[in-house]
Amino acid sequence: MTEITYVKGSVHLEKPHDEIVASVAVGAAVAVLIAGADSIAIALTEGGTVNNRSCVMTVYGSVDGGTTFVALNMLVDNVTNTNAQNLTRVASKTRAAAGTDLLFLDKKIAGSLTHLKFAMVLTDGAAPTGNFTVDVAVKF
Repeated sequence: MTEITYVKGSVHLEKPHDEIVASVAVGAAVAVLIAGADSIAIALTEGGTVNNRSCVMTVYGSVDGGTTFVALNMLVDNVTNTNAQNLTRVASKTRAAAGTDLLFLDKKIAGSLTHLKFAMVLTDGAAPTGNFTVDVAVKF
């Protein structure tokens, strides 16, 4: 297992997908090392969509050093809630227009994982031009 060197309070930035235009299965996705993380923020960005290209991003986590990955159903979505509601947890995020969505992993979850992977399922309409980027900020 690879050890991660970090300074407490530092934020490490990763870009496991950069302007992709085709689906990426979890087995082919780049693993992001997050062992020892205090919190994690994930941004899914679609750039320049024309004619209905959309993407469903599913986040997978590993607790065994990056050998086995399981889909996480504990992503906190950045949606508007009233004070009476709890945080909205999702298993995946769909982006079908230009812009960025933010997701977070709860501190209790982030601290127990060693790696993350991001599977991307793209659906194309007629002559699509959109691309998708995933950015991950890991705070230690």
